[in-house]
Amino acid sequence: MTVTMSGDKLFFLALSFVLYFVAVKSKECNQDPDSLCKCTFDDGSVIDITSLGNSDNTPRFADVLAQSEGNFYSYNPCYPFTEEQCDDAAVCIINPDKTQSITVGDAAKAAFKYDDDSGNVIAGYTSGTIKDLRLSEIILKCDQSACDPEITADGQQDQGFFQMTLTTVCACPDGCSSSGPKSCGSSGGISVGTILCILVLSIVVLYFVVGTVIMKFVLKKEGIEVIPNVVLWRSVPVLIKTGFLFMISKCRKSTSYEKI
Repeated sequence: MTVTMSGDKLFFLALSFVLYFVAVKSKECNQDPDSLCKCTFDDGSVIDITSLGNSDNTPRFADVLAQSEGNFYSYNPCYPFTEEQCDDAAVCIINPDKTQSITVGDAAKAAFKYDDDSGNVIAGYTSGTIKDLRLSEIILKCDQSACDPEITADGQQDQGFFQMTLTTVCACPDGCSSSGPKSCGSSGGISVGTILCILVLSIVVLYFVVGTVIMKFVLKKEGIEVIPNVVLWRSVPVLIKTGFLFMISKCRKSTSYEKI
């Protein structure tokens, strides 16, 4: 499987790639000089996709079908992988019968940019030479609930230009550290229901503990009599049984019929 381009297309793609990452933006995510997996906004928040990549030379997202064209796409952030004829790849395309493959993004040639229109950070990867330059972009779509990342292959957008969309919490500012998601969509606090349950349980435990101490050491009760209000608690099973029998009695069908 080969990707060919005419001279004008080649020039346009090369020029587009130069401008791709140097264009002036109203908002920028500046790549970490020590990492191919991080970029930092001006406010200090970080996009970190380190945890999404496999470090065992395999693609984290393997053979994702591009419905529009029938080809399969494999992608692995941060670490190179090998698949078929693709070596040291970040992005690899495999043809429909999986007999040919081609690298369309080298793992060592990664860069980030912020897209004003969509509000997404895009990870871009290039491969080849100036004569057969190829560009793949991975749209990093923020979803606070996407603890398990999902990816779609959008396919070839133009000659030599390919696209995928990766939906993940790690695409959200400060959503992930290098070890993984920080909150995974949680609210970051205890819910009202949880607080009420803890409060009720605490009151019940306190009631029995304090009551038992008073009954035993103040009122000098022994055995089961140390339980506070033991008469009431003894009657609880009977009350539950009575209520249950009353409920089911309402559901019983009448066995008598009115004569007409």
